[in-house]
Amino acid sequence: MTITVRQPGRRRFRFALGLASVFFAVTLIVIGVELRREFAGAAALRAAVDRSYDTRLQIQSVFSLLQDAETGQRGYIITGDNRFLEPYDLALTRISAQMDALGVLFNADEAQTAHHQRLSQEVARKRRIMERSVNLRQAGQAGAAVASVSSGEGKATMDEIRQVVDQMTQREAEHLAALSAKAAKRTARTELMVLLLFLGLVVIAAATVFMVWRYLATRSLLLERLQAAAARHSATLDSAFDAIVTLNPSGSIETMNPAAERMFGWRAEEIGRRDVGILINLAENGEGAFLDRLGASQGAWEDGLLRELTGKRRTGESFPADVALGAMDLPAGRHVVAVIRDITERRRVAEMKDAFVSTVSHELRTPLTSIAGSLGLLAGGAAGDLPERAARLIGIAHSNSQRLVRLINDILDVEKLDAGKLVLTMSPLDLRDIAARAIDGVRGYVHQLGVNLRLEDGASAPVRGDADRLIQVVTNLLSNAAKFSPVGGEVTVTVNPETRIARLSVADHGPGISEEFRSRIFGKFAQADSTDTRAKGGTGLGLAIARDIAERHGGRLWFESAEGEGATFHLDLPLDLPDADQGEGPGRLLICEDDPDSARVLVEMLSLEGYQADVAVTARDALAMARKGVHAAALVDLQLPDADGVSLIRALKAGGDTRAMPVIVVSGGAARGQARGRSLEVADWMEKPVDQARLRLAVQSLVRSDAKPLVLHVDDDRDILEVTRHGLETVEVVGAESLADARAALARRRPDLVILDLGLPDGNGLDLLPELTDEEGRTIPVVIYSAQDLDRQAAPAVQAVLTKSRMSLTQLARTVHRLTRRAGGQK
Repeated sequence: MTITVRQPGRRRFRFALGLASVFFAVTLIVIGVELRREFAGAAALRAAVDRSYDTRLQIQSVFSLLQDAETGQRGYIITGDNRFLEPYDLALTRISAQMDALGVLFNADEAQTAHHQRLSQEVARKRRIMERSVNLRQAGQAGAAVASVSSGEGKATMDEIRQVVDQMTQREAEHLAALSAKAAKRTARTELMVLLLFLGLVVIAAATVFMVWRYLATRSLLLERLQAAAARHSATLDSAFDAIVTLNPSGSIETMNPAAERMFGWRAEEIGRRDVGILINLAENGEGAFLDRLGASQGAWEDGLLRELTGKRRTGESFPADVALGAMDLPAGRHVVAVIRDITERRRVAEMKDAFVSTVSHELRTPLTSIAGSLGLLAGGAAGDLPERAARLIGIAHSNSQRLVRLINDILDVEKLDAGKLVLTMSPLDLRDIAARAIDGVRGYVHQLGVNLRLEDGASAPVRGDADRLIQVVTNLLSNAAKFSPVGGEVTVTVNPETRIARLSVADHGPGISEEFRSRIFGKFAQADSTDTRAKGGTGLGLAIARDIAERHGGRLWFESAEGEGATFHLDLPLDLPDADQGEGPGRLLICEDDPDSARVLVEMLSLEGYQADVAVTARDALAMARKGVHAAALVDLQLPDADGVSLIRALKAGGDTRAMPVIVVSGGAARGQARGRSLEVADWMEKPVDQARLRLAVQSLVRSDAKPLVLHVDDDRDILEVTRHGLETVEVVGAESLADARAALARRRPDLVILDLGLPDGNGLDLLPELTDEEGRTIPVVIYSAQDLDRQAAPAVQAVLTKSRMSLTQLARTVHRLTRRAGGQK
């Protein structure tokens, strides 16, 4: 891939000069703006001066009007001539308007507003004095009027008014002086700014000259370095073995290196500006932003993207490819760099490894199933009593076959660990028994440390889990507690079933856990930092693995500790209480296994437990036999001649007549990584060779003598029927949308419980009650689940009445569970 570098020329030089010119012009504009502001300030000052003089004139006019009114008042009192009242009345009328005008002028000045209020009070007082004397004169009491004027009260009021007017005039003068001082400061600041800007122009001009000289001096050196860097980058890209393609944000191809040309068979100039979809299969070629087509967010570029996609050669051939995508910020915008690697060979090697693991898993474990199973049956007396010598030899053979099984399992576990998988073999367990077995396993090690182990008495704690993995967790907790306990100390183990969990606690009396170590105690390779602690040994992986196992069991591992007072670790697991008493009555099972020896061993194991079994060699035969409805559970191998067992299990779960059948997978361990048990709704998973005791427990937990309770749900709303069927997982639900459908269902099979809606299209649900009692007088329990209210006294045969609008599906499930257990106990 060739990178061309454009040499800088006159354009950059002109740009520098243009930038200096722009700065010069901007400076002149700033100076002009400042001068304009100065002129505007001067005009504002002149307006303020005019306003101040006008205000002072209006203040003085108030005083003058009062003097005019006083002159008219005194002339009238002395002479009694009404002509003196004309200037008196005119002055009083104008005073009111003048006072209002002053109030508007002083609205924004608190001090002047106060003065105006005081002036208003004094003016009003003066008016009352003058009006009182005028009224006396008009009433013919000339002497009293003269006495009122001669009292001096009017003069004192005028003196107060004169004082307020002087204060207001002085305030206006001070305000005008402040404005003048502020304008003077602004003028001085403008002069200084203009001077500084002119000096700045001189400095910028000098700096521009210097920068232009420096640019011209270093131009050739920079060009040489840039050309050298471009040559190195080009050589690096051209010599890369991986394809490197640059794209614009929309996914169009910009450049590609020689490795990309060789990989895809296109030349760079042939596919320039074409969509990357010509090279890589994307979800939507050519439509939408590139990130959207990759299914990534806008923040994905920060750390880069790695996708496994399908590449397309020019010949039309497809190949798997790892595509690493990263952002490349250029002056023209953000672009994308795609590094593409052909992983055809790596995929072939991975497929070979998977094929090898599958072969080892199936082809070795399948015959071992027959060997270990047969030897186990012989050792257990299935063929009758054996001579002592023969029994001993068979015991040796059985023990070594189990040893070989463990060896193969260890080899396969290495692959599982590398793949990040953790296989859990779930089965009903007693957590107290797990604790006892773990204590027995570490007793020798703990004895060497001089520490005692004690398991507190208590009730059993049923859980569901992988016995070996849980023993591994408890063993780790016990060994840690023993390591950090003093010689002669005691480690106490308690197992307590609580409301919903079973809790196993391991308590020691060691130094406890330091505060700084607590936040990372469950991290990988985590160890306390003290020398004494490190002397205890260990890799620091035990607690991390133990917590992972606990969480995969749906539980948690946590601790309590006070430094210097020991630590207590708690393992909490969900309590596994059975819904009903489990029976071991006989039942018919379906075995789908293509290896005749393995199938024969499974049939023999199940027959010893009292179960009958039918064998299907292919998935097609197994599906046909399952649809007959005579089997209580199915044991399925995933490696079948006509299809894989995963497809068979999904077909069973998709069929209406086989959906409720429990499935136990009996296959090699490698297949477990290809099909997760949870997604397949598998009841249990057993790896070959099958342990007979574990098989017995698994089948007993699924196949009961009273079978799965059958519930007839009568409701005309199909959505309610569907939701209820999914919510009642512990029973088999048959739906009926009318009374006619319900009667037909009753004729086919007697249910253990009836959920009944009252409003049905062909009658009332209560009409069905008489038909729920058989010839022997046994009545099927009924739960009314309807939107209509019903009095229990009106229907004595009804065990529960639930109103849809007030009862949740959970409450319905609890009621069904309670009544089906009661019905099961009466059978």
